[in-house]
Amino acid sequence: MSAEKSDLVSLPKEVIVDSIRTFKRRRDDLLHEDVAAFDHHCERFLTFCSSDQLVQSILAPLEKRIETDTDAWWSGATTRFNATLAFPADRDEELVVRYRVIRSANEGRNRILSFGFAHGQKKLHEAVELFRTLVIRPFVEDVSQRLGDAADLATPEARAVQAVPLSRIPTSREVRIFLSHKSVDKPLVYRYHDALKALGFDPWLDEPELPAGANLERGLLQGFEESCAAVFFITESFTDEKYLATEVDYAILQKRKKDKKFAIITLLYADAAPVPGLLTPFVYKPVSNDLEGFSELVKALPIELGPVRWKETVV
Repeated sequence: MSAEKSDLVSLPKEVIVDSIRTFKRRRDDLLHEDVAAFDHHCERFLTFCSSDQLVQSILAPLEKRIETDTDAWWSGATTRFNATLAFPADRDEELVVRYRVIRSANEGRNRILSFGFAHGQKKLHEAVELFRTLVIRPFVEDVSQRLGDAADLATPEARAVQAVPLSRIPTSREVRIFLSHKSVDKPLVYRYHDALKALGFDPWLDEPELPAGANLERGLLQGFEESCAAVFFITESFTDEKYLATEVDYAILQKRKKDKKFAIITLLYADAAPVPGLLTPFVYKPVSNDLEGFSELVKALPIELGPVRWKETVV
């Protein structure tokens, strides 16, 4: 057993789990939050990496024995018309180079601007996205894998941090589920709302989401912008007019914009009104009861249920 592993064994399980959870949050913020906040999230990520015991158990021994020339890397990566991305073939050396390059980039965004310009990206947000893709993402994926291996714990956190590709991790502003319905059907829709909440989803329903005095049109649009699906409850009361018609239009707009990351799900109850013509090309299911409808809803979502785990009260 290595010295690093022995040190980890002495860490309480709670400390290791907390480190993995925090790393995941810092990592996801760095990769997915708005470019305007990139400097802030980069600073928080690097501060965490330099101070956390678990992360340092991986990075510190490598940094101690591996020498790199960060200035030479930047020189090659920012040479106009002949920019190169030179990383060592050795996995440990590559990790250290990427770590030091990210730290040096955090000292001033001019380097990222020069990096983007050398690779054909002249706007800051384009340069940041390119740097995230080519430099940061491979680094955090490698550290994620090493953290899971080092922790060696049968925890959801350890599995999640190393097993899920970052491209599959949506932001918190992408995973709501918009529930579109006629007001008279609220008791029916609240049953779905509560069931989705119990499973860890984040359903959007107008009554709790729109406070008194809120602009309804803007509130509806924001609800769709933050959602990965729109569910239409077609009962005998549903009519394709006024705000319901607006919601159909907003759903079509989001589908065109997000493609596979947005689902339009139509649940057709007995004695239902006609399904709006714009909804017929999408997931369209006649259902005889709530259980059947809920099953069809969950199957059609572009996001999935979380990892199986014991309840906290059990363990």
